[in-house]
Amino acid sequence: MEPPQSLREACIRPDSLFALSEQALVHLVYKEFPSEIDRLRRAYSIRDPEWTPPSTPSPSYILYQENYDEVNRTLVGFLALRWIHNAQYEVFVGSQSPELRLTKESFDWIRSYYVQAIPDAKTLYALITSIIINDLGKDPELALDHQKLTGEDISNLNHDHILLKAYGAGLVPALERHSAQEKDDMVLAIELGAFFNFGQMGQAENAPAALSGLLRMEGRQRSFQLRFMEQLLDIAGAAGHMDWTCAKKLNQPIFESYRNVYDACEGVIDGRFSSRQGYDLVLIRRAEFIQSKGFRLLNVEEDQYERALMQLLCMGNVTTKETADLYEASLASLEPEAKNALVYALNVDGSVGEPAIQPTYTPALLSLIKTQKELTAVFEYLSRVMSVKARADPSAILVERSVLGVLKRHVESDEFREDPSILGHVEVPDDVTALTG
Repeated sequence: MEPPQSLREACIRPDSLFALSEQALVHLVYKEFPSEIDRLRRAYSIRDPEWTPPSTPSPSYILYQENYDEVNRTLVGFLALRWIHNAQYEVFVGSQSPELRLTKESFDWIRSYYVQAIPDAKTLYALITSIIINDLGKDPELALDHQKLTGEDISNLNHDHILLKAYGAGLVPALERHSAQEKDDMVLAIELGAFFNFGQMGQAENAPAALSGLLRMEGRQRSFQLRFMEQLLDIAGAAGHMDWTCAKKLNQPIFESYRNVYDACEGVIDGRFSSRQGYDLVLIRRAEFIQSKGFRLLNVEEDQYERALMQLLCMGNVTTKETADLYEASLASLEPEAKNALVYALNVDGSVGEPAIQPTYTPALLSLIKTQKELTAVFEYLSRVMSVKARADPSAILVERSVLGVLKRHVESDEFREDPSILGHVEVPDDVTALTG
């Protein structure tokens, strides 16, 4: 069989497309998006220092004979689409730990969702384009290119918002290859991503105010489904820089959190839930999951302290009773002023006059924490990050403060391991308005 001349052409026959070898697929997608994939080589990522790479060549090694983390993450997300299409459950779950492994029933749900959400070649090509461009905002040069064109500095925005701004400046040419309808759906999905991130919601990293923007998706189910499918594949590839043989991160607890977010979003979009009710649905279901692991059931709806603890457990992706006990002990050990401030801030919904603070990259930061002493220091720091009054514009209802710089400069350092209290001298990050009323 002759290899397809282009990815767009190959999408007409997806069975043949996904029957190609991994190397052929990687080269085909690179041929379609060379400049976009090249950009991803400059993106920052976080890797466990104790990782052991697989023996097979990574997607980026196939292309460049070098490993580039964000290229691998993005292309493993694309390869996960192949595993879903081909019903390759065993490949998909690969090296996932047995106690957290995605169930066959959940994999079948994802596959059924893919079949009904991606019914034709145009939508498949739109989904693949969305996968490839999703993290372009992590390339620091994209913000610089935008500034050169427009004079506007957008480097402090989140990477989803940078992508939206870059599209407005004509810096995402891949979108221009699509029909008006597909392009319109993809741009709306990018707009949604600029103020609402499924992963942040599943990890309780954002606030109820973030869900208010979902109302613009009413009557636009196709765009919403495209975004949700792309986000599932994004998390499927999230550990692709450390293990490119499977969808390591899309395990059962994380899948359930995404399903919960999906149900919450649909409820908000169709008017069944308020933003607070949709947000709490995610917390309630995650509380039930942690209860199933032996931890007590937290009263999310009526107890502000327990609701705040549940948010921290979500941000830390806690899946065991032992780790939940550690988080509870660390929160309880804070000085009363810091503890009360953190609990209060975590219960702010977000409104004009009292915007909610969204501490972006907190889950990544928490993933590096090893001891209770370190965790207590991080909670004390978060108390300051979230309780300092917002300095952004007066119409803001959601303000982002990125802890990525703190993570890179301090938490990854040996100095922090020796003395976690150094975070007490670190300044609160700058404000970035994420959503206005």
